Parts: sequence; structure tokens; C-alpha cells
Amino acid sequence: MTTLQTMIQDLCTAGANPQATIQTSLKESGKPAVGCFPLFVPEELVYAAGFLPVGMWGGISAFQKSNQYIQSFACSIMRANLELGMSGAYDFLKAALIPSQCDTLKCVCENFKVAVPKVPVIGVTIPQNRTIQAAHGQLLDEFDYLAQALAKVQTPDCQPMPLEEAFAIYEDYRAAMMAFLDAVPDYLNTITPKVRHLILKAAWFMDKKVYTEKIRALTAALQAQPKEVFSGKKFLVTGIMLDSLPVLDLLEELNVAVVDDLLCHESMQFRTPTREGGTVASKLAYRFLDLKGASPLYEPKKPRGKWLAQLAKARGADAVYFCLMKFCDPEAFDYPLVKKDLEEAGVPLLSVEHDQLVESTEQLRTRIQGFLEINLS
Repeated sequence: MTTLQTMIQDLCTAGANPQATIQTSLKESGKPAVGCFPLFVPEELVYAAGFLPVGMWGGISAFQKSNQYIQSFACSIMRANLELGMSGAYDFLKAALIPSQCDTLKCVCENFKVAVPKVPVIGVTIPQNRTIQAAHGQLLDEFDYLAQALAKVQTPDCQPMPLEEAFAIYEDYRAAMMAFLDAVPDYLNTITPKVRHLILKAAWFMDKKVYTEKIRALTAALQAQPKEVFSGKKFLVTGIMLDSLPVLDLLEELNVAVVDDLLCHESMQFRTPTREGGTVASKLAYRFLDLKGASPLYEPKKPRGKWLAQLAKARGADAVYFCLMKFCDPEAFDYPLVKKDLEEAGVPLLSVEHDQLVESTEQLRTRIQGFLEINLS
């Protein structure tokens, strides 16, 4: 096995085995963990407080216990997180940060306190209207509150650092991730849809400083190889998340590659540029105010469709694959606007509903094959 293949396998294994990866990261870093719910929370504050931030994006579940606290027509990520919490999977966390970026999250923030009493909940309030100047001041106040709340759950194992240092580590991580995304379109035979997803997913379970070193080394090793010629079709993926290995395997089987994404679970976490000047707290606040393209965020002009069209052209994508999270109202409201903008730009669009139940891919196989034959042949 080559060095490149070893690097890829290392990160794919980390992404495919969250519990084992987290336990390894806890042991290697010596830090306790704090969970971070979707969609966006200020991880830098968690890192600065001396904790290991851990992503909480659910997982495949039968949804038995969680039905006591949340309706069956709620987002499957939230239902899965409650299910995992009630099953004891999150008992190792010192706290969980839960933002209020959609109606379901607002409910889950309170339900989690009762359903999973072993894990203290720290609510994160991100201003809904991010276009007014008052939102910046409100975020600075919120960061002060979060720093105090995290200080209350600190343990002797915590390794606190100045926020400036933590922010610099995350800036380095963001730059390394964008460099990796820029490299991927030239190596689509090696970086298959599943490989790409698992590499990005691994970041949720590792110390960002350690992960950044690995992803930077992988990108360098990848770019040292001759560029590859990919004979299949190229998708640009958008939505909340696409965390289904059977679906990703199906895309590879049908000779479809993922050249880039606008997924909240993946590149939306690090794609927003950081403003110049000001304090680190101010830069962190503006990162939230400048976020674009996520359906639960207030955006009067809804730029995602136009942004997708531009990104599809830049990456050479043949079509956009819209991962419509089942029972996610903000995504359903965004879809017609995205469809209209992509139609005007002449970019084919395939919309597929997903959730975190165990799903059959046979119907999806027929849909994707039909889409490829009708729109891209």
C-alpha cells in the first residue's frame, strides 16, 4: 500500500468509526469532550476552553426511545441525536452545545435536558436577522456567555488557551480544507464520493490541529500524483448532509463523482472567508454573520441557487444533487428557489429525499440512472 493510500485509509477509517475515533482523540489529546449539534456553533470557544469539540450529527437509528420526546415527522438528525443520547452514547460529554437555528433545534434544546440528564446543555443563540449591525454586538455578548458556561463545566483535564490561539488553529484548518477541496476535482478516480465524504467527516471526531496536519499531508501527496482523467459524470452536492454510505457507493457504481459540495455537514463549516481587521471575537462573530447558502439561516435574497450555478461552472460539474432532508421545512422552502435559479443557468438538478433510517438504494438507483440518461447523455 502506498503512502497516499495509507493516508486515505487512515482518514476514511476515522470517519467511518466515530466512537473509536473520538476515544482515540480523547486519549491522545488528554482533553475532555464537548458535543456540538448542527448546524453551526462557535467551536473555537470550545477549543479555547480546553475541550475537544465533537460533532453530533446523529447516525443510522431505529428511533425507539426518542419518540417519547420528539414527533416522528421531525428531522432525523435530531431524532437520532436524542436516541443516541438516551442510549448512553453521549454520556462521556461534559456538555452539548445546541444552537437555535431552526424550529426543531429549539424544541430539542429543551427536550435534550430532560431526555439526556447526564449531559449539560448549553444553548447557543445565533441572531436570526444577521443583516443588521445589532447582530454583531449580540453575538459578542453571546460569546461571553458561552465562555462562562463552558468554564462552569471545565475539569482538571481541560487545557485552556487564548481565543486568539484557538482561532488561529481553526483558520489553519479552514485553509487546509479549502486546499483539499481545490485538489479533489483533479483526482476523482482516487477520491470517490465515499472516500471524499469520510475524509471530511473525520474532522468532526479529531483534534483540529491533528486533523489539519493529516489533511495537509494528504493533499500534498495527492497533488504529487499525475492528474487523473475521469470518464463519468460529476455532481455538485447540496443540502444539510449526505451521510449514507450505501448512497455514496451507488454513486460510485454509476460512475458519478462528487466534485464539490454546499452541505452544512461538510464544506459549509469552513467555506466562509474571514474578514480582515478587528479583534478575534469580532472576526468570529462576522464569520457567523457572513454565512450564506444554508436554508435555516435568514437570507432575504436566498443566494444558494446562483451560488451553486457559479460553483458548478467553476468545478466542471454536470449537475447538482439536492439532498433534501426529510421533514426539513427550511430545505423544502429553499428547493423551488434553487430549482428556478439552476434552470435559468442551464444546470440540471436532481432532488432526492434522505433521512437517517436504514434505506434501500434500489429505487434511488433507478432515479439516478434515469436522470443520467435523460439529462446528461
